[in-house]
Amino acid sequence: MRGHSFAVLVVEPGRAKLSRFNVELQGETLWAAGPEKLAQAAARASGRGGRPELVAVAAEPQIALELAEELRRRGLARSVFLITPAEDEEAPAEQEPAAEGPPGPEELIGPGRVKVALPTDWSAMDPGDLLLHLVNAVIGAQARNPVSALTGLPGSPVLRDDVERRLSAGEPFIFLYLDIDNFKAYNDVYGFGRGDIVIRALAKEVVEATRRCGTPTDLCVHIGGDDFAVVTTSPRYAEIAREITAGFAGKVPGFYDAEARARKYIETPSRRGEPTRYPLMTVSIGGVNTALRRIEGYLHLTEIAAEVKGYAKALEGNQFVMDRRRG
Repeated sequence: MRGHSFAVLVVEPGRAKLSRFNVELQGETLWAAGPEKLAQAAARASGRGGRPELVAVAAEPQIALELAEELRRRGLARSVFLITPAEDEEAPAEQEPAAEGPPGPEELIGPGRVKVALPTDWSAMDPGDLLLHLVNAVIGAQARNPVSALTGLPGSPVLRDDVERRLSAGEPFIFLYLDIDNFKAYNDVYGFGRGDIVIRALAKEVVEATRRCGTPTDLCVHIGGDDFAVVTTSPRYAEIAREITAGFAGKVPGFYDAEARARKYIETPSRRGEPTRYPLMTVSIGGVNTALRRIEGYLHLTEIAAEVKGYAKALEGNQFVMDRRRG
């Protein structure tokens, strides 16, 4: 934890306050005359140490979110946690929690967003006390529902817990496992920075397709790298898959330069060092219906899903393949 820090952004009508602390809660507070000057203040603060986690406490949630996202995009923060008072029912949420019952006051309610019960006098609190309260809430939420710093989606530990819970309860569901075809070649040519942009774009398609066609208890997960999963009970699971592939396909040309778009491939050495042509990126999705066959557990499910996804990847273009085997 040495050198790790948190930045707390407080947005109030007409002004924004940025406090940046290390884990020992020693630090400084910078006031900006208005939200439009916050990025410059954050740049000065970040220049004195490592990029911090960013926690936004918002009396004006939309402004806070926009500022926080700008800081993250500019590399001035590792990730974004948008915090609003618990009584604020308008807090944005891309993905509702999969846990049973209503979320608690500090439950993760969306990618990188935490809902915290704040004291009524939170805006007048000592910065150190406020930071300690917020950091404890964020750490607690991360421990219950850890998220990817790149996409804001839950990771594989959350997926395992959710799958095991559903299997133990005898709840049938559809498991979709997907990744990007020819992604390594893209990274080799354009670099991992642009590769991260591609991964975030796919994450957005996964979340939005599931929100449109899924159910409130569905779960979207960033397993790691370019691998994602969706757990859904929606009878429209095929639409989820099709919307993911269609949405991503519409963005793919913009990830390449004009020459690659025109010829529809890039060229880079293969793993054997041989010059190889790779088509533009596509998505392959393998699906498993737990109602059709006996699933022994999480490892068994992921093994089947990987096999089905492998079959989809052997086909050309964007593909969605469901496992039709029974028993």
